[in-house]
Amino acid sequence: MREERYYYKNMNFIKSILNKNPAYFFLLKFLFTFFTLYFFFPFYRGVIAPGGQIYFPYFESHFNLVTSLTSFLTCSAKFLLEAAGFDIFQNNYQSLRIGYSKGVTVNPSCLGWAVMSFWVAFVFANKGALQYKLKWMTFGLVAVFLLNITRIALIAVANHLNWQPITSLDHHQTFNVASYVCIAILIGWYISVQKKYERINSAGQGSEFVAI
Repeated sequence: MREERYYYKNMNFIKSILNKNPAYFFLLKFLFTFFTLYFFFPFYRGVIAPGGQIYFPYFESHFNLVTSLTSFLTCSAKFLLEAAGFDIFQNNYQSLRIGYSKGVTVNPSCLGWAVMSFWVAFVFANKGALQYKLKWMTFGLVAVFLLNITRIALIAVANHLNWQPITSLDHHQTFNVASYVCIAILIGWYISVQKKYERINSAGQGSEFVAI
């Protein structure tokens, strides 16, 4: 009984701190969500990778998220390049090339999982109704996907036309920088919209932006 009272006392103390300091609550939610998503990816790759200790063939065949995302990026880049008039050769789901030039290979590390995890964690940690958050999450993920598709297409064109300023870059790091710049712009936009809805709520007009 004494342990139960001690437990509830500590829980109430923690809740009071979080209520008085919403920034702490935001930070805890953000870090928990980000690291959960971030470390899920290598764990999931172990589940679908043949030869691993936790390998499940069924998941590799039916729920292979890595293959699906990679195929979506390369097929989208192929469609974009073909629409621009290039002849595209694609020997497998993770690579493509223009004509007989050097090809582009999309590895799991190129999917932008860390950037997407960061964005989802940021939106989830903020105030707002679930439907509102899902809209922003989707918008940010689509932006990252479009950026990645553009990158793949641009590298393929650069390899084909031998554009040294692009082919000489570290494409992985360049994409990370560009992605986080994109996310920073989205964060600024999200905060400005958030403040707008808070002003509307304070005026008693109501909105879909409901604190949870």
